[in-house]
Amino acid sequence: MMTFRLILCLPVVMLNLAIHTVNAVPLNKWYDKARDLYREGIAFRKSGQHEAARQRFAAAIKADSAFTAAYSALGDIYFEKKSYTDALFCCRKAQQLGAANMSRQIGLSYYYLHQYENALEALQQALQEEPGNKMVPYQLAQLYAQLGNYRESIHYYQEDLLLDSTHTAAWYELGMMWFNVTEPAKAVRAFEKAATLGCKQDAVFLFNTGAAWLQLQETEKGIACLLKAQELQPDDEQVGFNLAQAFYGKGDFEAAVSQWEKVLCLQPTNAFAMFMLGKSYMGKGEMERGMALCDKATATGTIR
Repeated sequence: MMTFRLILCLPVVMLNLAIHTVNAVPLNKWYDKARDLYREGIAFRKSGQHEAARQRFAAAIKADSAFTAAYSALGDIYFEKKSYTDALFCCRKAQQLGAANMSRQIGLSYYYLHQYENALEALQQALQEEPGNKMVPYQLAQLYAQLGNYRESIHYYQEDLLLDSTHTAAWYELGMMWFNVTEPAKAVRAFEKAATLGCKQDAVFLFNTGAAWLQLQETEKGIACLLKAQELQPDDEQVGFNLAQAFYGKGDFEAAVSQWEKVLCLQPTNAFAMFMLGKSYMGKGEMERGMALCDKATATGTIR
């Protein structure tokens, strides 16, 4: 009887083995196909063939809907193409499947989609995920600056600089934030630090630095910066206006006349500039000419 039972059981065992073998064959093929497509996508991406890479990553996901790395790679491709809605979908899916450090790209995708509250939330999460990545506080600082929350922006620029004290762009932008909250001394220090680190001193940089010096009542330093800015960008109305005000304020009426005339050439209907030109002429002793300009400006009804 024992022998009989053993013989009877053998077909059952073999049947079970056969079932498992049949089921395993398509499973392995499906798994390998997804990985092969993913590897092809990586190779295409490295060679700069981004559309071919995108197609392979999408095909890998079609073969394996839980392929985390393929979602992450496809999210990168869409982000580079500025297809932020698609990038957001793929990155969030990758995150749901367990991919690490996805919050930064999710936050930036929200940012470019103008969903700023969601962007802030995701970037705050990215701080926890990537505590050593200076770009996370830097991007938070820029986002808060854009939203007009300058104090919060300053905090994150400082967090960025704690991670990398040589981050030139962060020093320059921090200076602009200090200027916006009326802290010109701190603004000047930040601008000077940026300059020593090699920040390009173009017309905009020189204008911002000059304006900060003027706020500090350092008129000569402010004028020096603004004159350099004007050399680089002679038709900049803001530079000319600030120079005209600075020269008038220090009593250099000859230079003030020159600057107000430049402003009027750029803005012929600017009644305030015309009025100040008249005042400048009067300051240099040309009373009749100055009074005529002031009267003309006042007649426009925009000068009080």
